[in-house]
Amino acid sequence: MGLALHTTRQDGRATIAARGSIDLHSSDELRSRLTELVDAGERAVVVDLTAVDFCDSSGLNVLVRAYKHARAQNATLTVTGAYGRVENVLRTTGLDRFLIEGPAEEAPADGR
Repeated sequence: MGLALHTTRQDGRATIAARGSIDLHSSDELRSRLTELVDAGERAVVVDLTAVDFCDSSGLNVLVRAYKHARAQNATLTVTGAYGRVENVLRTTGLDRFLIEGPAEEAPADGR
């Protein structure tokens, strides 16, 4: 499965809802979208990973670089909705300490 991205803006935040897998083949699309939002002046960017079933090192690299880019522009970038394998990789690498927004999310009722 590829990666689908949907951006919404509400309450001063831009949220990118990702669906599918973030890997070597799809991470450039996410990187471009995140960079565009921050460069366009968004001050709070949220990446919703609720519907992401896989994230490899290239996806983690995109999230870290986007986080650093946002901070350099006096913006914030946070992740929400990570659970299962995706939450585990964020926690294992320590990225959860600065990327995850709020308390850990529970898995959706449909068991993903």
